[in-house]
Amino acid sequence: MLYNHKFNTSMRFKLGISIGLFLVSTALSFAQEDKEEQGDIDTERLIIVKPYSPTVSDAFKIKQNPVINDSTERQKKKVNYTINSFPVASTFTPAKGRAARVQQQALPTSFDNYASLGVGNYFNVDAAFFGRIPLSRYQDLNLSFTHQSTQGGIDGVDLDDEFYDTQLKLGYEQETRSFTWGTQINALHQSFNWYGLPQEFSIPEPLLDGIETGHAYLGGGLDAYLNTGEGVFQGIDLSYMRFADNWGAGENRLVLTPKFELPLTQMPVDLELKFDYVNGNFDEQPNNVSFMPKYAYLNSSISPRIVLSDQDYSVQLGAELVYSMDVENEKNNFYIYPKVSGSYRLAGDYFTVYGGAQGGLKQNSYYGFTQNNPFVAPALVVAPTDKQYDVFVGGKGKFTEALSYNVKASYQNEVNKALFKHSTDNQNVTSREGYEYFNSFGVVYDEVNTLQLFAELQLDINDQFNLKLNGSFYSYGEDREPEAWNLPQFESQLMLNYAIDQKWLISASMLAMGERKDSLFIINSTPESSAQTQTLDAFIDANLRVDYQFTEQWGFFLRGNNLLGDNYERWYAYPTQGLQIMAGATYQFDW
Repeated sequence: MLYNHKFNTSMRFKLGISIGLFLVSTALSFAQEDKEEQGDIDTERLIIVKPYSPTVSDAFKIKQNPVINDSTERQKKKVNYTINSFPVASTFTPAKGRAARVQQQALPTSFDNYASLGVGNYFNVDAAFFGRIPLSRYQDLNLSFTHQSTQGGIDGVDLDDEFYDTQLKLGYEQETRSFTWGTQINALHQSFNWYGLPQEFSIPEPLLDGIETGHAYLGGGLDAYLNTGEGVFQGIDLSYMRFADNWGAGENRLVLTPKFELPLTQMPVDLELKFDYVNGNFDEQPNNVSFMPKYAYLNSSISPRIVLSDQDYSVQLGAELVYSMDVENEKNNFYIYPKVSGSYRLAGDYFTVYGGAQGGLKQNSYYGFTQNNPFVAPALVVAPTDKQYDVFVGGKGKFTEALSYNVKASYQNEVNKALFKHSTDNQNVTSREGYEYFNSFGVVYDEVNTLQLFAELQLDINDQFNLKLNGSFYSYGEDREPEAWNLPQFESQLMLNYAIDQKWLISASMLAMGERKDSLFIINSTPESSAQTQTLDAFIDANLRVDYQFTEQWGFFLRGNNLLGDNYERWYAYPTQGLQIMAGATYQFDW
């Protein structure tokens, strides 16, 4: 049986090979005949193929890392703390510049946490900390702390001029498979002084020490967001803030913004709802400033929008419908605003024309007024501004690969625009508070038309050097007030960053502001009161900062503000500090 088994197996194997070869040769002959009938083969060729013998040299290294394209894979945000240069008015209140920042070359860093401390003349102190603590793969804890202060010492100032501003933010973020959400707790403590006494107002020196000019602010709040990115409901933003001062003023503001995407047409419709509520009260009853003891507004809006775009054009069609409720005065108003814009590439990246018409109801607040002008009185008139339209047209592009440009002309109409105006000096009043010595500002409202011409150039030679220069010219038309109080005729900013190498970075900035006009109104015992317009001179504020990265973690900097040394006045009778020099150190680390 063993012999028969081997014989049968061998015969089967040989028979299988014979049948296989017969079928293959038959198929090849039919295929060759078919091709010859079609005329595809003109010559006969005999190809001898050498069997492949793999060698070690054929094993190539993988030159690309695998890309994970999975919805469950979290895309972590890279946190880079760098030193940014931007124009800052060199007042003792180091308010943040409003110009867009230049994308600058960062000093090398791979750390999640950044700390900085600087000390300068006038006993100026500037401290900051930014940190991120990864709790897990999908959870982060963020911390931000900033402190700026000075002990004063401005030449020619008779009243206290100390200042400090401390702000703390603690945030938490989490990402899941279907949504991301985060929340942030905010706190601030600020202190200013009404130290600006005009030359028209004189106080006997023995009385100066008894004037209480301190104005302190305390605020706290909560911000939160939820982003889904899928379906009809896209997410929601929430913001709440409580703001108060040491003169009895208090304010609450709550803003809720749900966002949707409606598949009503071939193009999805973006829909945003917004509920903006603010209420506040003032305990002070000033003699020289118009104010409202209480105020409360609820603005509810709906904004539908569709976007049409192609390689060369983009069009946004939308509108905003707002229902505003003046709760205290029981008055309601309904507004409709345009939200239309578009752009078209006429010459590729070298020239794009754009334009549009925008509008909206801006909710003013006591907190917002104090951040724009810290020397306001502790009792103001707070009301929303109706920006009926802002029509603009412009062009942008680049002259070369390194030099880009942007020019724009706009015309806007604002009803109930808030203007800062110097408080009135009522000399008939014998008892005064610390802000009633002709040294504070109130808020007046007027209908203002503004024509703006804007131009900007940006130069990016390489990753180490970039420069941005922009300027705006304004022309105003007022309805009731004789001037657009404290609005400049022009503004200009210059920002430059140059990374010499991996250790040295130079940042320069310049802020130029044109003439402004303020009102001086004096009420005295005579039948006629004196009113005059005061013109504030234009000024230039130049700043320079040099950073040296000593090690991967430690760095040092030297900063100079107001290099021209001019004690200019951003607000009338409020001179700024002269030349300011500060030196400090930075430290980067991981937990």
